[in-house]
Amino acid sequence: RRTMGWRLTDLASQCNLDDSTAQRIMSCLVALRLAQQREKDRRYAPGPMLFELALSLPDHFAFQNACHKNVERLAKDTGCTTFLFLRSGNDSVCIDRCGKSSIQLIVDVGTRRPLAGSATGIAMLLALPPPEQRAIRQANKKELMSVTSHRHISYDAMWKRSKLGGVGMIEEDILPGMGSLGVAILDASKRPFAAIGFSGSMDEVFEDRTRKIALLRAEARKIEREQFPLINHQGV
Repeated sequence: RRTMGWRLTDLASQCNLDDSTAQRIMSCLVALRLAQQREKDRRYAPGPMLFELALSLPDHFAFQNACHKNVERLAKDTGCTTFLFLRSGNDSVCIDRCGKSSIQLIVDVGTRRPLAGSATGIAMLLALPPPEQRAIRQANKKELMSVTSHRHISYDAMWKRSKLGGVGMIEEDILPGMGSLGVAILDASKRPFAAIGFSGSMDEVFEDRTRKIALLRAEARKIEREQFPLINHQGV
């Protein structure tokens, strides 16, 4: 929530803490500049120290910058909002966004999602061995179901549909009228490092579905060849 920020009560609820404990923790984070409290609305947002610490990871900045052309091209070719997500343990983090769609999408750069909760995340799960898939899905489901607003969403249906189609696929599962597709990006050891995908209205995403999935896969393979040259692309 780098734009919206967090109210203290929402942060406490999200972390299963009482308000006083959350306030003490946030006071420490603000003192360390890892968080900041905005004057205009007293909401908490990421602090400048996070940016300074991130500068010590130049490889990730290089990956983000190098892939922007792929994200931009996919947005132009599909007419959808295109995203690049980086895997972060059992979660994924949006590191680039490009293009527009006819519906409002709440995902922005910096947004974090459990892998099982998005098309790009599911795409990365599909690239993992079955035991890892099961363990992560179980952990993600527990996390997602702890949030009241997520309890109506059938994440199992999303998984089954995606597994059958071979790509991360959402069809109005999360928001009415919204669809998403995602494909994993594998590193040199053939592990899911990131994923590229796009979202929009159902018509925007799924009209001429075969062509758009082919475009999506082509961009993922281009990124792999350019960023992870040791990968073996035979049969991909």
